[in-house]
Amino acid sequence: MPFRKIKASALQFAILVSVVLALLLGSFITLTHTHRYFGIQSQLFMDAITQSQMGIEASLLPTSKIKDSVVIECEGFTTTLKKGVWGGFTTRSSTATSKTKTFTKKALVGTATETPKIALHVSDPQLPLVVVGDTKIEGTAYISDKGIKAGVISGHYYNGKELVYGSIRRSNASLPKLDPQWQEFTQELLRPGPIPSEFLRDLKDKNQQSFLEPSLVVYEPGTLYLVQECLGNMVIKSETEIVVSRMAKLTDVVLVAPKITIEKGFEGSAHFLSSESLKVEENVTLHYPSSLVLINKKEEESTPIPKGKEPMSISKNARIQGNIIYLPKTSPNRSNTHVYISEDAVVEGSIYVEGNLGLAGTVVGNAYTQRFITNEFGSRYINHIYNGKLLGNDIPDTFCGLPLENKKKGVAKWLY
Repeated sequence: MPFRKIKASALQFAILVSVVLALLLGSFITLTHTHRYFGIQSQLFMDAITQSQMGIEASLLPTSKIKDSVVIECEGFTTTLKKGVWGGFTTRSSTATSKTKTFTKKALVGTATETPKIALHVSDPQLPLVVVGDTKIEGTAYISDKGIKAGVISGHYYNGKELVYGSIRRSNASLPKLDPQWQEFTQELLRPGPIPSEFLRDLKDKNQQSFLEPSLVVYEPGTLYLVQECLGNMVIKSETEIVVSRMAKLTDVVLVAPKITIEKGFEGSAHFLSSESLKVEENVTLHYPSSLVLINKKEEESTPIPKGKEPMSISKNARIQGNIIYLPKTSPNRSNTHVYISEDAVVEGSIYVEGNLGLAGTVVGNAYTQRFITNEFGSRYINHIYNGKLLGNDIPDTFCGLPLENKKKGVAKWLY
């Protein structure tokens, strides 16, 4: 068979087609591998998110005992759970790690709303609870063996048809226990002196810090008058006093000082820790989840505390959404008011007072206290509620509040 010459152009075309086919085939194989790789990585990342979420959920159970941190090995993931404290709440963080992926979730945590819903818990074992005027209690009421009855103050009788619009149970002369780790950390924060931190700086006009990073700390020996914007994982401490201006913009930060005043008209969400006095002026709004905490470092004198000079006071038309906590240094005087909630003030959340609560306003939620005090018409009435309202049934099912021990917890807010 005779040989035929093939034109060079035809050979070049054949080579070109072969190269193009090889490139297309190589690209297809590379694309397939890339899709498979990213699919595996995406699945690993989704699995890390799932494991992190499962860690948070496990940490909220009453049986969960996390003193500092716990490490869980499961399905190729290492999940580290950590417990912390932030204002009047605790925190949980869950970090899930595989060979190549890590994901962290962090949450502000409080005791989940119980069913049936609680309106009040009074532990005084010596006196009955007396309701007067337009007082209203809706929900389950925990009261001592002395019971509850209608009374009269300066000619004002009880106006309700029922003493409690709900069930009455015995309180066994004690309040539920607060989380001991929360108490220990909060008391440490209130001790004099700077807070150890690698992130220590002066306040700027705008300040912010992620909760996935170490806390940013501001420390001032003298009085601080806040007008700045502060957001996130920040602790602002004064050794003297903090005054919060209505111009300040606070979101989720913690303020620490012996004396704290929140000026008229302020609106925001924050956590306030004090060791002497905490005053909320008129028309203040603290959005959920906020907290007011006073752990009194002063010895209580035997002399009566005059009305308007209570260690913690919530003024008229203020609205507090979150937790209010008062703890004394020593056994409190039975006739003094330690926390006073004025008429037309509203607390949407939970109150815990190891002492005496004066309630003239409305609590949409629940109150735990040793006893109530009414300081009206020139006299003090021990374990009396005059015109106060405790509307336990109206608290949302999703509300998560006090850092109580051995209770099921819930997420008050996901931290960022």
